[in-house]
Amino acid sequence: MLSNLPIARSAGARAFFFASVIVTLAIMLWIPHVGSHGLTASFFVLFARLDRLAALCMLLILLIAAFTSARSLATLPGWVGKHTVTIAVGTGIVLCAGSMLIYENHPLSMDEYAQLFQSEVFAHGRLTGQFPVPLLDWLVPSFFQNQFLVVARPTGTLISGYWPSFALLLTPFTFFGISWACNPVISALTLVVIHRLALKLFNSEESAGLAVLLTVASPVFFANGISYYSMPAHLLANAVFALLLIDPTPRRALFAGIVGSVALTLHNPVPHLLFAIPWICLTATRPRGMRLLGWLLIGYARLCALLGVGWFWLSSGLSHANGVLAGGFGAQVDSLQQIAHIFSLPSGTLVLARIIGIAKIWLWAVPGLMILAGVGAWRWRRHGVCLALAGSALLTLLGYFLVPVDQGHGWGYRYFHSAWVALPLLAAAAFSRPPGTEQRVGLFENLDARTLVVACALLTLVLGIGLRAAQIRGFMTMDTQQVPGYAGTERRVVLIDASHSFYGQDLVQNDPWLRGDVIRMISHGASADATMMQDNFPGMHRVYQDDHGSVWSAKGQSGASNSNAKGT
Repeated sequence: MLSNLPIARSAGARAFFFASVIVTLAIMLWIPHVGSHGLTASFFVLFARLDRLAALCMLLILLIAAFTSARSLATLPGWVGKHTVTIAVGTGIVLCAGSMLIYENHPLSMDEYAQLFQSEVFAHGRLTGQFPVPLLDWLVPSFFQNQFLVVARPTGTLISGYWPSFALLLTPFTFFGISWACNPVISALTLVVIHRLALKLFNSEESAGLAVLLTVASPVFFANGISYYSMPAHLLANAVFALLLIDPTPRRALFAGIVGSVALTLHNPVPHLLFAIPWICLTATRPRGMRLLGWLLIGYARLCALLGVGWFWLSSGLSHANGVLAGGFGAQVDSLQQIAHIFSLPSGTLVLARIIGIAKIWLWAVPGLMILAGVGAWRWRRHGVCLALAGSALLTLLGYFLVPVDQGHGWGYRYFHSAWVALPLLAAAAFSRPPGTEQRVGLFENLDARTLVVACALLTLVLGIGLRAAQIRGFMTMDTQQVPGYAGTERRVVLIDASHSFYGQDLVQNDPWLRGDVIRMISHGASADATMMQDNFPGMHRVYQDDHGSVWSAKGQSGASNSNAKGT
């Protein structure tokens, strides 16, 4: 009977349902009216083509959940809280399968490839890779040089343009040939840390289990967990950093600084810096706060000197190795001047990108998660730790309004992912009463509201993640098919024509020393390609060509070349 439904019995359930429907419907109706307005093609396309269907799916989830009357669902978070390690292991296994079967073990963007490239270099006990100097502009498209890969043109030496900590985390997995397992393992560990954080905050297995459930059911956690992005590592590092500073001692502050130094140098320092500021302020207000800050800074100092300053010095020197700047500190000073221009006042395009980013946070999570987080932040506003969590989330959102680039490729709003841990924890706070208060029962402190939220989480776990998995799989397949459709397996050179592709230049991915059977390059036109191949690979000839480029090898020519073939 309708009278038994949660939305009929609970004002909190009704408020959650109708607010979530209104926001989701508004985003769905807004998406078709969003123009590109200077946004990068990848960022705009992923939003316009994928997220409207996700909004429709979210509406369906809310509707089905509204007709779920099984109050026994409200007990599920308690079970999750008691079996978090088992759930984390299972999640890691599922994400490993997703990395292979859905993400196709393929770095989609240069952001991902640069990290994998550097991990391959580290796995061989080296700091830099090496490409032939005459082939640099074919192997690293010129607009990627000194952006994603730092290139020393006189020598052909190159390294990742990002700071090295994520590549170091990836290195042991790369060494054993299972690089695809790195982010799944990191994501599984993140669930355990979120559980510990929630237990520290709420002293309740039920609240901890709810935070874990809201995390594992959110599509953005799944999507980044099967990717090669550094964002899962940011999420884990910041979560551990927060866990150590909930109840700090000198030892915990020291270890928090060590973890923070890794987070600062995962790929660039902005994500952790924005997350950490509220926690540093909170630590300073503790008893003996200055002493704790001292230990925190000591923890930061050592690894930041090595992985931050040391890597910056190395990459700056390489990027200016063409002799434009004369010795001394010139290269490093020039790089610091470039960094100083990263921040600027937001343009209209950037404001649009950030509004889209906020919409993506909504659409890539359990329905209404942001509403619950807002309610939890308000209810626990006098609790220092929850205030720090809310501050980290808000500062991350606002801080990126000063960074004049949209994210390009990426699942969900990846610039926010470093602070995403705040959402499930604050959402769990919406269902918990702050300690030491005598306030009235909260809007969501009843079985019906909890039943509705848990139903939404379970449906998102199946329908929401299922949809996103299909979308990601389709997008990855489209991307990997943008190479010449040649079926041979011999050693070969593949020249990719990016003019007939969507970000085809990102497919130019190679071993750091070109030891693989396939060498991919960017085409410079038929005549220039032929000259380059004759000069550098005289034993090879063109054996295949289609709209995506050409393939060259030493294989016999008979029947192998069809200049306008579409693939085999």
